[in-house]
Amino acid sequence: MTGGRVLLDGELRGATLGVTDGNISHIVDPDVALGAAEELALDGEVVLPGLVDGHVHFREPGYTEKEGIETGTAAAAAGGVTTVVEMPNTTPPVLTADRFESKADRFDSKSHVDFALFGAITEENVGTGDIAAMAEAGATAFKTFMATSFGPLLMDNKGELYRAFEEVAATDRPIYIHAEDQEYLELFEERAIEAHGEEMAAFFAARPPIAETTAVSDVLDIVGDTGAETVIVHTTTAEAIDRTQADQAAGRPVWTEVTPYHLAFSRSDIESIGPHGIGTPPVRDEPNREALWDRVVAGDVDLFGSDHAPHRLEEKERPPTEVAPGMPQLETALPSLLDAVSRDRLSIPKIAELYAERPARIHGLYPNKGTIQVGSDADFVVVDTDAEWTVDADAFASAGEYSPFDGTTLTGRPVATYQRGAKIAEGADVMGKAGQGQFLTR
Repeated sequence: MTGGRVLLDGELRGATLGVTDGNISHIVDPDVALGAAEELALDGEVVLPGLVDGHVHFREPGYTEKEGIETGTAAAAAGGVTTVVEMPNTTPPVLTADRFESKADRFDSKSHVDFALFGAITEENVGTGDIAAMAEAGATAFKTFMATSFGPLLMDNKGELYRAFEEVAATDRPIYIHAEDQEYLELFEERAIEAHGEEMAAFFAARPPIAETTAVSDVLDIVGDTGAETVIVHTTTAEAIDRTQADQAAGRPVWTEVTPYHLAFSRSDIESIGPHGIGTPPVRDEPNREALWDRVVAGDVDLFGSDHAPHRLEEKERPPTEVAPGMPQLETALPSLLDAVSRDRLSIPKIAELYAERPARIHGLYPNKGTIQVGSDADFVVVDTDAEWTVDADAFASAGEYSPFDGTTLTGRPVATYQRGAKIAEGADVMGKAGQGQFLTR
């Protein structure tokens, strides 16, 4: 691969990449000929490491009508993501080593991209030995919920949550946690419905910032006691980020994840879009969105994850407090970040740091994944930073048929995705075969 601007050691520069047996074997100046059997000539496009998305929800087994492994990983390839780490809230949830291995087998025959898997934690498997067994089976991380985004994995008992963190700490794996306080949500949802009925305002009133900040503070206290490496996912408030970063500065092993969705939209945007744009926790008001961007620029956000989580269209057309939260995100996450680059809000190296290198490190996949260096897997995404295009949800590889970005004109998009040196997507067209993805462990 030659003729592109390659991200190397945090800088874009001209280089030629040589690939041998699926790995990067050479990185040389652009005027050096490698005598390769096959050459790919670029015309100044940007070459990034294949993205590592550590926060995706496919719906197999249990809800393949929403998103299956094959369609979900095709969406990843189209979006420039060459490694996914899939969440465990399927049916049945991934609570045992047997279920973990069964899901890995499903992915092995269907995935378009490389994959790792989460194990789930709930009161049902704390103290049973299942957490350690899933780590042994290859889980790169664990996931639980403090709120009812997925009822079967609800952990609203702080004592049981503490025990779970102790067990995860013993595995040397991180725990990802959805941090909203369930007791607050129950109170505020009742009040929101009384005050706003089926208006969009009811959704935002039902999940106020205090539900997040209180839960985050509880998590930070547990991390301080147990030492469990923790990722607080889809953080939406600047206050929660600040609390987390203060604890990180004090030496606690805690990380902040922010989604491109929460950076792209404010409350007024989603009120205009309607229930199709609902995710949890909610996007906040415009001053908070600006504060999130300030913290990204300041280095106080540790990683990006898409929180790709499609539902059937009819599940998005319910009253706002009853809408299934989540939406297709894999095919818009990178483009929305590239659009931010076009508006001087973000840099290309920062995208690669937060959406490739950091997730790869947290899941124990670095340096095979998340970087362009000799010896790493030859996973690349080629992006055109100047391309102007309009998002069309009907053209998604995902089974999801909607998007809050639908109809939005963005600047910048992936034009080709490569896995171990082989092209697996050209623009939105997925070229690789289902089942070519490899199972990854730490």
